[in-house]
Amino acid sequence: MKKFYAFLSCLIFPLTANSAVKDINVIGLKRLHPDMVKNVINVKEDEELTDKKLNAIVSKLYNTGYFNNIKVNAKDDGTLEITVSENPTVGAVSFEGNSDLKLDDVKKDVKTRPHAIYNPAQIKADVETIKNLYKRLGNFKAVVDAKIIERDNNQYDVVFEITEGKKAYIKDIQFNGNENFSSKELIEVILSKEYSWWKLLEMYDTYDEDRLLYDSELLRNYYTLHGFLDFKVVSQTAKMDLSENDFYVTFNLSEGKRYKVGDISISSEIPDLDTSILNEKILLKTGKFYDDNLANKSIVDIAKKMGENGFAFIDVDIEKKTNPETGIVDIVFKIKNSKRAFINKIDVKNNTRTYERVIRKNLNFDEQDIYNSARIKSSEQKLYETGFFETVKITPKPVFGTPDKVNVDVNVAERSTGELSLGAGWSSLNKGFIEFGIKENNFMGKGQTLGFTSTFSGTQNNFSLSFVEPYLFDKDLMGGVDAYYSQYKYSSTYGYDIDTIGLAFKLGWNYNDNLSHRFRFSGKNEKMTNISDSLSSQLLEGVGDYDVFKLGQTLTYRNQTIDFVNDTRQGYVVSYSTDYAGFGGDKYFIKNDISAKQTFSFWDNVWQFGISVYAGKIHSLNGSTLSRSDRYLLGGDNLRGFEYGGIGARSATNSNYAYGGNWEANGTFQFNFPIGIPKKYKISGYIFYDWGKLGRPILSDYSNVLYSDKVRTSAGYGISWNSPIGAINVSWAYPIHYEEYDKRQHFRFSIGTGF
Repeated sequence: MKKFYAFLSCLIFPLTANSAVKDINVIGLKRLHPDMVKNVINVKEDEELTDKKLNAIVSKLYNTGYFNNIKVNAKDDGTLEITVSENPTVGAVSFEGNSDLKLDDVKKDVKTRPHAIYNPAQIKADVETIKNLYKRLGNFKAVVDAKIIERDNNQYDVVFEITEGKKAYIKDIQFNGNENFSSKELIEVILSKEYSWWKLLEMYDTYDEDRLLYDSELLRNYYTLHGFLDFKVVSQTAKMDLSENDFYVTFNLSEGKRYKVGDISISSEIPDLDTSILNEKILLKTGKFYDDNLANKSIVDIAKKMGENGFAFIDVDIEKKTNPETGIVDIVFKIKNSKRAFINKIDVKNNTRTYERVIRKNLNFDEQDIYNSARIKSSEQKLYETGFFETVKITPKPVFGTPDKVNVDVNVAERSTGELSLGAGWSSLNKGFIEFGIKENNFMGKGQTLGFTSTFSGTQNNFSLSFVEPYLFDKDLMGGVDAYYSQYKYSSTYGYDIDTIGLAFKLGWNYNDNLSHRFRFSGKNEKMTNISDSLSSQLLEGVGDYDVFKLGQTLTYRNQTIDFVNDTRQGYVVSYSTDYAGFGGDKYFIKNDISAKQTFSFWDNVWQFGISVYAGKIHSLNGSTLSRSDRYLLGGDNLRGFEYGGIGARSATNSNYAYGGNWEANGTFQFNFPIGIPKKYKISGYIFYDWGKLGRPILSDYSNVLYSDKVRTSAGYGISWNSPIGAINVSWAYPIHYEEYDKRQHFRFSIGTGF
């Protein structure tokens, strides 16, 4: 209504038409240039003016939002006189008193901007927006005031003054009506957590009404996953202790019956479709408890199979026919020859840190695409795999009055993506050493990876810096750079020191959701110094000052699902890599590596069994001499129970010197299991069996060289904690098959690595 009266006030002045325009005179401007007004009205010289044209001029100027009073007058001498009163504008916008809330997060949601039209209503709305941001952090008593400072030239500076107040924490979470799952189990399902003073890195222990609604959805999903198809959250209440400013939360649940799968069938709207080809894609089994994950994966697999057989516009739905008396649910997979429904709008919600474009890049659909339920489900998994989110829920919603369009809500809950890695250990070669690393996998919310690692000991210093941009040139291209420097002081053990400096560039892309390809070009200088005159001929092989330039590629096929709640994976990964050295440097060789890993999760997706194998071989070209650093070294993380480089060919005169091998094969069997500690701490135990074999290096003389082609094995146990600073592993390993000259190591401690 206010806009209507403002516009009406522009029309009450008499508008007198003239035959033609000779000149335009603009009166009342303070900041804006007359040419701006002339460009807006778009009146040409000698153009005939009518009352309709004059009204159109007023309307155009008013719609710019820059003016609050407009008068136009066509004079008899052909002058078009325009008198305006400028709206005030915003000068500087600043924020004071915000420490709990990052400035970038505030600016992202506040609509008042410098140089915009001064709008008191918008400033008032921004005050409420900031208050709501603090409510999401648990600061319910945050006070926000907008201070307006008048400046020259009809401008106003806006200062949002913030008094944050005390956070409102969740002191207690209760569940009523849960008979099949304990309260300890359910509290691991929801995002909200109970506050404790020692949980310094807990993100979700403050009260947030929207998060509680999302928690209800997580509970429903969890119960449905386990076959409780009639489950409901009857109510959720939050009572505030006014004296302590804390909340006590209660979820009242109705579990209903747990259903087992009965009859399974497929119905199709497509004439003459042989549905028997789809039976193998159904993962649900009659007589087993209903599992929503298996049902959804079956839908995706059926849709993929239909696509392979030429059916582009189909939709797969699932009908669940429950019988509460028997506890049986009959399943019908319905294949619909669907009408084309297009995605109208994608609405991304709750991404307070991650840029929306990063989330959209990981969706297998876009606005105006044909709606496909299989792509919706696969996009959820793809977003999980980024590691940026604790939970992801993608929900289609109908567009009222437009049956061929749907809106899609992408609702995410972000997780911590920073990693701080620390490590310490001891070996007979390096003695005591310390490792430090810091890595951010979602740098500045842009999906970039920035990392730094270093190692310090009495005999070595290593530094490396890496950066990865997953959307190079805003395309689906991965680009990155690695820089490193290492210094090894081995003159007292090997008979020489080693300095290495290197730089590598990476480029990669994905062919589809499973298959990716990465290329890299690297160069390094490796220099051996302080070389002892007493070294044998074997120890001198490969010693010198070398420039090495390599071109490499890695082809990876990944078919995995990730469960961040239980910190488990299921599926397999196969990778093949090649490195070719021979671009004007001092060394020429080709190196091929292949690895495969299969993991199985079972018993409510908490227990996990994994198998991994690795093999590689290096071939010297043109008679090029290989250094120890070019060959394979086995021991440490890839063969527990032995030191790094602890097995393989070794000097008989200098037992510390491992020559490495021209080929390698090793593998691991590992079983991870819970140890009774609450799931939220993500601490598990594991037992393992490692094996490995290292080929003999190519040397000109094998005298005084110890070597055995025996397979080395070890077994052991350990504890893993997926802590806020990275995966902490403590393991005890016992070599089973070994040679007496092998370097063995029973205890190993590391942070930032995992199986």
